[in-house]
Amino acid sequence: MKKLTFIFALFTTFFILSSCESPSKSRLYTEEGSKQLLRYSDFKTAEETLTKAIKYDKNNFEAYYFRGCAKVNAMKYHEAIEDFLKAVELKPDYADAYFNLGRTYYMIHEEDKACEYYKLADQYGRPNLEDYIKRCN
Repeated sequence: MKKLTFIFALFTTFFILSSCESPSKSRLYTEEGSKQLLRYSDFKTAEETLTKAIKYDKNNFEAYYFRGCAKVNAMKYHEAIEDFLKAVELKPDYADAYFNLGRTYYMIHEEDKACEYYKLADQYGRPNLEDYIKRCN
């Protein structure tokens, strides 16, 4: 009976710990997802891996950002925009996310929105935006 109680307690503890937020697990999934995205161009797997990162830490702005990048490459533009917006909601000075919002809006022919986000990216320190902003004037 004691053995059964111990096994039940162990299983319950594992279940509780595995379902809780874990920033360290999220970080590992973010690193793996960004590697799949950037090094291997495996957009589907990267998206799935980054979704796991978000599951473990809903405040992981980088996971949202990289998942948005994976979605852009998979031509899921509106979903990508949602992820980039979440990234800047979590980190309001995230220049790269603003830039990618601009690029994504430009891809779907919403130039005014693109310009708005290019200018924010510039404001937050993203370099080399002259050519993008030049189109806005």
